Amino acid sequence: MWGQLLEDAAKAAQGPNPETARPLIARLLEAAPGNADALTLAGIVAQRTGDGDGALAAFAAARDADPGDPGRHQNLAVALKNKGAIEEALAAFGAALKLRPGHAATMANLGSCLIAAQRYGEAVDTLETVLKTAPGHPDALVNMGVALSRLGRHEEAARRYRQALDARPGHVESALNLVDALAALGRRDEAETLARQVLTALPGHVRATNQLGLLREAAGDARGAAEVFRAGFDPAAPNHALGVNLARALIRAERCEEALKVTGFLQNASPTITTPLALSLAALEKLSRAEERDALMAIDRFVTVHDIEAVHGFADLQQFNAKLVHELRDHPSLTEEPEGLVTRGGRQSDDLAKAQSPAIAALCALATARLADEHARLAAMAADHPFLRALPADWSLTLWGTILRPGGEVGAHIHAPNWISGVYYPEYRAPAASGDEGAFAIGTLPQELGGGGRMRVMQPRAGRMILFPSYLWHATMPFGGNEERISFAFDLVPTGVGQPHRLR
Repeated sequence: MWGQLLEDAAKAAQGPNPETARPLIARLLEAAPGNADALTLAGIVAQRTGDGDGALAAFAAARDADPGDPGRHQNLAVALKNKGAIEEALAAFGAALKLRPGHAATMANLGSCLIAAQRYGEAVDTLETVLKTAPGHPDALVNMGVALSRLGRHEEAARRYRQALDARPGHVESALNLVDALAALGRRDEAETLARQVLTALPGHVRATNQLGLLREAAGDARGAAEVFRAGFDPAAPNHALGVNLARALIRAERCEEALKVTGFLQNASPTITTPLALSLAALEKLSRAEERDALMAIDRFVTVHDIEAVHGFADLQQFNAKLVHELRDHPSLTEEPEGLVTRGGRQSDDLAKAQSPAIAALCALATARLADEHARLAAMAADHPFLRALPADWSLTLWGTILRPGGEVGAHIHAPNWISGVYYPEYRAPAASGDEGAFAIGTLPQELGGGGRMRVMQPRAGRMILFPSYLWHATMPFGGNEERISFAFDLVPTGVGQPHRLR
């Protein structure tokens, strides 16, 4: 009786409709509370139905009930990784491997977890170990390709993805990862052909649609890109990334009225995400609808300037700023013109929000306090603007530093989907030739969207902090002279929505 019920529950849990397993699992647990097999099935059902917390609880209970089974540890590790608890997941994978050393599937999953922890070199070493004993292991091959891609070794990554496809023909993730690797290698025609093959087999596949559209954009075909994105976009249930790409392509193709319709769909579907507001601003600018643009920017309501006079723990502001500059210059993460970002003629750091150096830590505390005050100020307003309707309940800080050489600039960009952004100047010397050189400009659009925009120039000064909505386009204007310009940027990152600053 028990064995048949367990078998039926397992078939249902792994079948096309896992919900049907729930009453069977309930009967199992009623008869044998704490049974590891029944708890594992409960975890599988929760995982397959999108209940990450339920999966985590069930797999943890199964592990506790049967700690000698390596599979219980591995199930828990995967659930922890899916929830973003990377360090705990790594520990659980380690426990599974102690019980079952060298197990290929566990090590392949461990490689994926190391990738999530941005420990790409360790991931490569781990996956190489797997592939020595199991050279055709498809998951290890795919994960190896991902790790190599993150290290910029795209040719090797492409080879691993091809091997993964040989081991598992038609596997969509392997094929689409290969599309990315080919695109990174500049082999756009091959990448497009493969993306189209996936879309032929799976019409409307979101990732393949995005990849093909981006490839068309890279080829300078904005109209073709817009048509690709539109083919996969469902206004009734809009995918956010696809909708953002579609709106951007429509603006580039000078179809701004259509772009506004798309951003409207996105705002209605996900009011807590502010990226569509930035694209709406660009479309309104191109349509010369200045009144609507200005109402959406709401600079006088939402942009604030704070001149800091003192910082706790430092004798005076001058000492604090000097130490900030020193600590940033010495930071090992400073990267020249980091890939994918808009810093030109300068260096930028990785996230400093957890830095231990005294001045940067004090700046993080200061930025957090000012963001909290601004959050409270805006929360007290009537929610009569889409920015206010996106008010996050929970958030964290991300902060980074930039050092620009003379002639350098930070091009027009946004920090959405974060909510409030800020910039702090530890030092600033006004240029002799033009008062706007090196200044902070809000409202200027990037060249990829045609440039232009209503620009509000704000003058920096040592100790000045400027807070503004993350969806507002902004830039640091080019400057001459012979001195570097140093600034710190930071964001209020909404939990579950925002994105911390990160260098590739």
